Amino acid sequence: MIEVLTNNHYDKILDLFDGVQKSICIVSPFISMPIADKLCEIVKKKKLDCSFITRIYLEDMICKANSLDAISKMLDSGINVYSVKGLHTKLYLFDNEMAILGSANFTSGGFKSNIELSLYISEEPVVKELVDYFYDMKKKISGVFEGIVTKDIIENAKEQYKAVYSSKKGSGNNYSIKMYGADIGLIKPNKTKDTDYMIGEVLSASKENDIVNDLFSEFISYDQVKYDYNIWVKFSGTGNSRVDSESVLELTAVELNGKTVYISTYPTRPTSVFDGDMIYYAALSTDIKGKNQPVIVGRGYLHGFNKDNKVLPDWLSKYPWMEHYQWYCIIDSCEVINTEVKNGIPLDEVLDVFGSDTYISSYGRNESIAEVSKKHYQKAHIRISGNAKDYIDKRLNELADKYGTVAYNS
Repeated sequence: MIEVLTNNHYDKILDLFDGVQKSICIVSPFISMPIADKLCEIVKKKKLDCSFITRIYLEDMICKANSLDAISKMLDSGINVYSVKGLHTKLYLFDNEMAILGSANFTSGGFKSNIELSLYISEEPVVKELVDYFYDMKKKISGVFEGIVTKDIIENAKEQYKAVYSSKKGSGNNYSIKMYGADIGLIKPNKTKDTDYMIGEVLSASKENDIVNDLFSEFISYDQVKYDYNIWVKFSGTGNSRVDSESVLELTAVELNGKTVYISTYPTRPTSVFDGDMIYYAALSTDIKGKNQPVIVGRGYLHGFNKDNKVLPDWLSKYPWMEHYQWYCIIDSCEVINTEVKNGIPLDEVLDVFGSDTYISSYGRNESIAEVSKKHYQKAHIRISGNAKDYIDKRLNELADKYGTVAYNS
């Protein structure tokens, strides 16, 4: 499958971090600390094999387009880091089976705030070609001096950085053309000696303000509520086939191993769903004022996804729409308010209260309501913040007291 990524890069990366089992391979010229932190955390937690190809230009660091501290932390976390001159590729590989290829750097700006376009690719022959591309580049870099990044290289770069940064305070016009890394033929040998070319190459980083954005966001004080599990809003129905607003939402029941269970279905493998994750059901329907939008009507807990959770042929005869939603998670327990869908909680109500803080992917970004309201488009599920969860719980409790609930247990 191929999926276009625009304003949902961060959601997809979080999903892939959750689902990866063996390896992560990344190519990105720019890195920022907040995103590097998440990579280091998941690599150490899952004991993953991780290789990262980047570039180390002092001017990148000086104009805050790259972070030596982030690279140093990756080395401390057991990530193999490589540096190559002339790098502009952005490629992300997970278990050598799934890929993201596009414009987004491995930075908060690349995944959260910049206008980016990428393709997520899985179960396609081209993934093997991308994997071959990565390992071919890695092999070439490994055989060249300074291609393999070490702590000594980072410490040397930091000393050089201090000297250049101090000199810049005086004139402000001098540029560092110091580059660490392998020249593997992507830059012609004569050009690496051409000062004008090298200045042009390093100055291209001045257009990258990802680290500046990171620094700004790090100094904003948030009172973010956090939980030890994922919190999902799951959307039922489609824009072309809306849930009846005059009916009570019913969960999907199937027979599995001689037992009736209730399931939540997805168009792609929901590898980021784990045991104990919480789920809120939002019917794509019409609210009490007649506006078409998601309406939250229930909540529950899920069993984690595993690779065998694909819908069975027998289920398709009863639920033909499963042809487009062939993967599932079993619902452990759930309660749905016992009233028409239209009486539930309109998603707009939550967005009005929290704005971009409704979703994990945009928390603290101060995005416009217009931007935030598009985030759920063409999604089966999306992570929400603990703040939004607490608000929705309070409102669902009020509705449960008023209408009662219907309980589902698998």
